[in-house]
Amino acid sequence: LLAEHILMKLAQKTEQPVVSLTQAALDALRAHHYSGNIRELENILERAATLCDGESIDAQDLALPQLSDDDASATVTPQTTGTQNLDQILDNEEAKRLVDALEQTRWNKTKAAKLLGITLRALRYRLEKYNIQ
Repeated sequence: LLAEHILMKLAQKTEQPVVSLTQAALDALRAHHYSGNIRELENILERAATLCDGESIDAQDLALPQLSDDDASATVTPQTTGTQNLDQILDNEEAKRLVDALEQTRWNKTKAAKLLGITLRALRYRLEKYNIQ
């Protein structure tokens, strides 16, 4: 129910059709160990909804890490360097690569999406996310 609510909120926010979860995706979400809070689930679903082809999210669209039983009980201590956290570093790198692809294709969004290996829908979402115009 929570995942469906998040997907419905996301669809309203992005003015896109609501995507559904396949049974395999639901099973994968239930089996995933969430080290973060509800934001982790929101981020997983937002990324999957953006990257999925069609109107349903399958397990592989979730891009969840595969952990062995030994890994699931392990504790990871993050090492921080500088003032940026990993999310900020990844966001900066992603935005840079988007602009690079757009410049390489003379700002042709269809060609840039193909060059990046993502859908046009995913490219539009990311451009809006990073306020790239």
